[in-house]
Parts: sequence; structure tokens; C-alpha cells
Amino acid sequence: MKKYNTLGELLADYRQHHNMSQLDLAAKIDVDSRTVQRWEKNETLIKPEKEKVFVETLNIPYQVIRNLNAVNPIAVYYDIKHRIYSLSALMIRAENAAWYKSDLPVEDERISHVANDSDTAFITDIQRMNQNKKPIKPELIKEAAKILPELNLILKDKSGFYAGHISVLPLRFSSYQKIYNREMNEGSLRFSDLDYKMDETPLVFYYYSLYADSLPHSYYLINHMLNYFKKKKFKNYIFAGITYREQKVSYLKEIGLREVWEEKISENVRRTFMEGCLDMFLFGKMQ
Repeated sequence: MKKYNTLGELLADYRQHHNMSQLDLAAKIDVDSRTVQRWEKNETLIKPEKEKVFVETLNIPYQVIRNLNAVNPIAVYYDIKHRIYSLSALMIRAENAAWYKSDLPVEDERISHVANDSDTAFITDIQRMNQNKKPIKPELIKEAAKILPELNLILKDKSGFYAGHISVLPLRFSSYQKIYNREMNEGSLRFSDLDYKMDETPLVFYYYSLYADSLPHSYYLINHMLNYFKKKKFKNYIFAGITYREQKVSYLKEIGLREVWEEKISENVRRTFMEGCLDMFLFGKMQ
């Protein structure tokens, strides 16, 4: 993450990352290019009513805009590529995965079930950001959420803006084996591949997308997910999926998953297929 002290510095880096001119950015958010120039020189601030446009159109977390768009800006650490921020250098990453099962207060009113097109749009956008070339159809994400609402969640920040999500599919074991053996990709999954009754053995919980824009928000979601498995105490299940970030691979190994296969999809991005069980991490023993 890079430390940003001014809004102008962030906007200039945002344009460079997305290969945009000041005119391109101005057109995207419906202002004139001179306004963008003044923002980048820190001569003027964004009008409060325009902050929402930045969040929803440029996909920059609200807290990042709010901190920097002030007469006396508050520095923020932000990774433009992965859309992840931190308000402190000490909170850039958790020391280890055990932090996610600690007993910290969770504001459940900020968590809701995946239910509509805007919810699935967030999930699809994150997959595109990860360079997933064959994403799952939005209709399948919504169908999985109906079967398994407890593990298909959207998180909002305190201002009501999108801050993260969990998307987990209950898969038939036979369909899961095809992905495991690389005979089928995620984008080929259909409604018939879902385990509607959740009665096959072993149960397969296929994490399609796990994302949060900051460490505290990741805590809310992962803690919620871990508590689900802690309460259910399933006797025979598999928790598996594809991960695109090296740091997440490390955390998933700590909670009991192992690498099955890895595929390089670009110079800096790898897809790592992981599977396992959370019992040792949650209970210190297998159920």
C-alpha cells in the first residue's frame, strides 16, 4: 500500500494506473478538465455531494475519499490495484489468521444477504479486478445465495457504501471434482451443479469470492463465516476455492487449507486452487 497525504496525489496515481488523461477522468465523473486540474494541484476540494460519484463511478472506497477530501486531510494507506485501504500502518495486515476468530464486536446491521443485481455486480467487478477470465454468471451467484444465505453476504461501511462481500456456492461433489481435476472451470458451472438440498457427502462449500476493502472489514466478514462453521459443526465437508492473492493464500493455509494446483495467468497474477477443512483451526481437532 502507498501512503497518500493529499487527494491530488491519489487522483494522479488513479489516472496513471487506469491509463486515463485528465480529460478522460473529467468525462467519467461529469466535470470539466480544469476542475480535475485544480483537484490534482490541491487548489480545491470535491464538493460533498460529488463524493458519492467518486465512490460509485471510480470504485474508490468512501473512507479514502472522506479522509483526503478535507482542508486538513488525514493520511490513508491505499492500494489502487486491489482497492484495499488502511487508516494506519499498523493495520495493513493481521499478524496471523487467528485474529479473524477473536471475540471482537461485529456490527451485524452492516451485513446483509446477497440478493439483487447490484450485489452481484460488486462480486463480478472484484473477479474482473482479479483478472478472472471466466467468471461465474451473476444468476448463479444469486441462486447460490438463496440456498446458502448465511455465506453469501454483502458488507457496507458506516456510511452505507459497499465495503466487501462473501460469495460461497454449495456444489455437488461430482461438479467439484471436475474443478479439482481441472476438467471444468468456474465459468462453466450451471444451476444443476449446485447442491440444492445440501445433503451430499461430503458437503462442498466453494468460496467463489472473498473480499473486503480494509482489514477491519475483512474481520467482520471472515469472523461471520467462521462462526457459521463453528455453530454448524459439520461432520464431513470441504471448504475450497480459487485464490488470486498471495497474502490470502497464506491466511487460508493457516486456517487449514492446502494448495492443490496453481496457474499463472499474467506476469503478476496467479490462480491458486485450495481446499481443506476448518475444524483444526476452529476446534483444535477434527469433528
